[in-house]
Amino acid sequence: MALARGAARSSFFRSRGSIPCYSCGKDMLFDVGQTQRLLPSLESITSGGNFAHFSGTRKVDIASFGSRGIRISSQNQSPYAERVVEESDSDHDSPNHPGLEATKPGEKPRVVVLGTGWAACRFLKGLDTKIYDVVCISPRNHMVFTPLLASTCVGTLEFRSVAEPVGRIQSALATEPNSYFYLATCTGIDTNKHEVYCETVGKVGLPHEPYRFRVAYDKLVIAAGAEPLTFGIKGVKENAFFLREVNHAQEIRKKLLLNLMLSENPGVSEEEKKRLLHCVVVGGGPTGVEFSGELSDFIVRDVRERYSHVKDYIQVTLIEANEILSSFDIGLRQYATNHLTKYGVHQLRGVVKEVHAKKIVLSDGTDVPYGLLVWSTGVGPSEFVKSLNLPKSPGGRIGVDEWMRIPSAEDVFALGDCAGFLEQTGKQVLPALAQVAERQGKYLVELFNRIGKENGGKAWTGKDIQMGQPFVYRHLGSMASVGRYKALVDLRQSKDAKGISHAGFMSWLIWRSAYLTRVVSWRNRFYVAVNWATTLVFGRDNSRIG
Repeated sequence: MALARGAARSSFFRSRGSIPCYSCGKDMLFDVGQTQRLLPSLESITSGGNFAHFSGTRKVDIASFGSRGIRISSQNQSPYAERVVEESDSDHDSPNHPGLEATKPGEKPRVVVLGTGWAACRFLKGLDTKIYDVVCISPRNHMVFTPLLASTCVGTLEFRSVAEPVGRIQSALATEPNSYFYLATCTGIDTNKHEVYCETVGKVGLPHEPYRFRVAYDKLVIAAGAEPLTFGIKGVKENAFFLREVNHAQEIRKKLLLNLMLSENPGVSEEEKKRLLHCVVVGGGPTGVEFSGELSDFIVRDVRERYSHVKDYIQVTLIEANEILSSFDIGLRQYATNHLTKYGVHQLRGVVKEVHAKKIVLSDGTDVPYGLLVWSTGVGPSEFVKSLNLPKSPGGRIGVDEWMRIPSAEDVFALGDCAGFLEQTGKQVLPALAQVAERQGKYLVELFNRIGKENGGKAWTGKDIQMGQPFVYRHLGSMASVGRYKALVDLRQSKDAKGISHAGFMSWLIWRSAYLTRVVSWRNRFYVAVNWATTLVFGRDNSRIG
């Protein structure tokens, strides 16, 4: 018995270690009439790095626990508890972490949500907290409206305009006595015990760091997002910037402005100025194209006016192995190509072989010097998702059925960028787009609310409840801005289908209107509208802070 328990635990406490898609600038076209009912479910959040095995803990100081609602399980509570500690010495893990215990009869069932991405936040927004208690676990405490993230890199928008605290999305996390938000990453799941194991983010001087705890669940929703694809190319993680989080945009903005200012220093050679001011974007999807458009806009309108000494040195290069915006109509692709070329974006077709600190090496041997490198080649399964002992869909995502359930794990669901349909369902794995994640979150929360009303919210109680209609995704279309008040709108339901497609100024107005109505809250809508108006009148803010 003890050996079996030890083996089961060790499979869940091991260290954390594809479907290519366009990353954080997830394209979507929303039905504006549904604005009050639908919340965009943002990109997704990614798992961060590898985690060590849990180490044994012999003594627990109750004063060291800062998260509210966590209770202590005494190791001397029973002979079983003593045996658990003895086993953990040999297994290099400790199940005797502090945590939220399983719900008792008479208490509301507890739903644990991993992530604060598009899918997770749409689910949280609609969950009926009269039926459920909810616990959200994520390494960030906010949702990011990723389609506008590129605009923050050059000062068109401020960072707070695209972020909304998760406590505002689901107020129960901040106000209800048995609902909590924990700033942590999930490091393991025990589907037999109905527990998740977590590790807090950052070091703040707690007696036991990394600080670990566990949370029991009745229902678990995994919406942990995805990570940028690097295709194993040497040097990408060390030298490139990604564009999926607010802190990514902050780092890109600081680097861009730093290079502009350093290039004006006396004694800097012509060659070094050209390198410092060469901005390279790898990946011709919507994120890469929108960021390139924002950069060209920034150069044409702001750099030439405020950095006149080096205005002729700055250049933007977009590298793509195939065609840019491959999911868009061919006419829109050609429009985008011509427009970007007209406003100074050099487009280079090639495959990156290696990335160095100051240059990129292409597969044909070409060296491309750079001062700023932004990598936007899509997303794939995170190391956390790869580490889970759960069925996988083609491409490595967590495998789900038509109701977003994981068939081999009772009461566990997955959605968003980390989930894909199992092969036996006969359905294709959906692209990692914001509108996909949002629809899945909306579908699943309606299913949960119905199950809860039928008294199926507790663990192991939902087997006999009818699930209803399976999830069906219908694509509403795609949009992308290309800079200088121009955008693309493609209303086709698939790449090969027929439908309305349009490019130009009117498409840009549609693009802005759609995103303004889809931003998370009225607070964010106000910020975005004010930022757009301020930029139009006064230009972009080029202050480098930090």
